[in-house]
Amino acid sequence: MSDVLYKISTVWRQLALLCLLMLPAWQASAAWFEAKGQAVVVNGDKAMARQKATQEALKQAMLFSGASVKSVQTLTNGLLSNDELQIRASGEVSQVELINETWHDNYVTVSVRADIFPQTNQCNTHDYRRTLSTSYYPILHRQQAQDGQLQSLSEVLAVRLQRQFTHFSDAVSLQHIAPYTAHWNDDAVLGQAPVLARQSKTQYVLTGIITDLSVYRPQHSSLAFWKDDSAYRQFGFTMRLVDGMNGGVLLEKQYDLEAGWDFDRFAQVDVTAGRFWQSQYGSALDNTLEDIVRDVEEAVSCQPLTGRVIQVAGDRVQVSLGRDHGISVGDELFLYQTRQIQDAFGQSFIQYNIYPGKVKVVSAYADTATVEAADGVVLANIQPNDFVAKR
Repeated sequence: MSDVLYKISTVWRQLALLCLLMLPAWQASAAWFEAKGQAVVVNGDKAMARQKATQEALKQAMLFSGASVKSVQTLTNGLLSNDELQIRASGEVSQVELINETWHDNYVTVSVRADIFPQTNQCNTHDYRRTLSTSYYPILHRQQAQDGQLQSLSEVLAVRLQRQFTHFSDAVSLQHIAPYTAHWNDDAVLGQAPVLARQSKTQYVLTGIITDLSVYRPQHSSLAFWKDDSAYRQFGFTMRLVDGMNGGVLLEKQYDLEAGWDFDRFAQVDVTAGRFWQSQYGSALDNTLEDIVRDVEEAVSCQPLTGRVIQVAGDRVQVSLGRDHGISVGDELFLYQTRQIQDAFGQSFIQYNIYPGKVKVVSAYADTATVEAADGVVLANIQPNDFVAKR
């Protein structure tokens, strides 16, 4: 084992190919990343080639996973004995293991595995702007909307939520509202969320269903005039935040409230009017929408800013991230592909195939940017709808 003890002190990028096997991004527990790095043997120096391949795999894996690492900790199996790789990110790597090394004619492949624990409280939510899309929210029990004629709340609520994101979040924008009602409680419909994200050039899809609009009106005898006859109305809302890149559910939560209902049973309440939103019930709704904004912002704070490849033209690539997302000229990004795989026990994993090296932004527009290879790396096999990420 002594021949695999070596220091990692510098960063090299030559002919690296990185494959990451990880648990779904929405899982809060630690995730194992398995990474493969490759490097050419130059002048017969196999030790240096092995070092280069391992360094690239470790560095890219930690940066891509969002690890908040200042040094690689001493490994329990004695693979590394020094803390010499200095990286700043947002999580903690507790263990790195050398799994395998395979020698070919003129290059070496090294496989490593890292155990990464996310630390969400260290994430900076304001570096880049995440974008959402949504649609109108169906009312699960339509008959409940008859009291007050609240049928239009289905679409007005989405517009009101967009306003709350504008007022209360600098890090997340509800950028697009699809003009239709989607029944997101149907798994087949939920599976179409990445399509909406791609069409709207957004990173996440916020789905919702209004589950309760019931009203409680006390029934009193005419003799019991002293009893309170105030009406109360419920509001139930099931929300899911979906990763528009891979369809994974990052957050699922039920919101419930009860508030005074100031309107007559036969009134036609205008849910766009100030009188409604200034009422007890409307004010409580606004507070709930603000809670949704905070919850979504927290859920995406440690997620990488991610977009898609729009067009490939020679050595330049156009991507769906731009100035509106906080991207500027000179930023360095990752390009990668994903696919779903299953192990022998039927458990699903997302495999990330990351292109070697990084790309640099050379032109930034409102919601797109043009990138080209950094450090002379040749861009090959990149296709539209591949992914791009900023860490």
